[in-house]
Amino acid sequence: MRRFVDLHCHFVAGIDDGAPSPAEGVAMLEALGALGFEHVVATPHMRPGMFENTRIDLERAFAAMGPHLAARPDLPRVSLSSEHYFDAIVFSRLLDGSGLPYPGGRAALLEFYEIDFPPTIEHRFFDLLRNGIRPVIAHPERYRILWREPERLERLVEKGAAALLDTAALVGKYGRKPQSCAEHLLELELYHAACSDAHRAADVGEVAAGMRAIQKRYGADEIEFLFCDGPRALLEGHLPE
Repeated sequence: MRRFVDLHCHFVAGIDDGAPSPAEGVAMLEALGALGFEHVVATPHMRPGMFENTRIDLERAFAAMGPHLAARPDLPRVSLSSEHYFDAIVFSRLLDGSGLPYPGGRAALLEFYEIDFPPTIEHRFFDLLRNGIRPVIAHPERYRILWREPERLERLVEKGAAALLDTAALVGKYGRKPQSCAEHLLELELYHAACSDAHRAADVGEVAAGMRAIQKRYGADEIEFLFCDGPRALLEGHLPE
C-alpha cells in the first residue's frame, strides 16, 4: 500500500539538473510509486546564477509534465514547490510571495552554500516564521559546518526550523562524511522527515537502500515517522511530534 510522501524530488523535465526528459521524469515517479510513495512534491531549483528559474518558469515546466502524467493514474500524486537557494534574492521572493513554498504555503524548502550557513540565518528564519513559512533545511548532512558542529542544526531546530534527510546519504551516495553526519543527526533525532532528492530514476535504488538501512537500525516506526508523519506535518506547517 502506498503511503509515503516525498518532499524533495526533481522529476520535472528540462528545468534544472533533474530529469532531462519527460520520459525520465515518468520513470522516476514509477520507481518511487513502486517503493511506496503516494505523493511526490516536485522541487526544481530556484538558484540565481545557476538555475535562473522564477515561479512562473517552474509552474510552466510543471504544467508541461501534465500531459505525460495524465494517462498514468497508477503514478503517485504530484504537486509543485521549489528548492530555494537561500540568498538575498530568493529570500525576498519568499517574503513577497514570488517564491514557491510547499503546497498550502506553510513551509518552504531551503538549500544553502555547502560550506557554511549565512551569518544572518537565525534572523532570516525568524522573518519567515513570522510570515507563516516554516524553514525546511534540505540535506543538512551535506553542509560541512555540520560535520564539525552538529549543534548548529540543533540550535536552528530549537528556533523552529525543520531538517530533511536525503535518504541516499545513508548509503554513501555523497561520500563518507555526509554519510557519517546523516547517521549522527539521526542519532540526535534532529530530522523531521526524509526524502528521495532523486534526479534520475536510477537514484531510487539508493533511496530504497537508505530506507532499508533506517528500518534495520531503527525499525518500522522510524520509517513511518520520516516518510509519513513527518512530511505530512511539515505540509501542514508544524513540526512532527
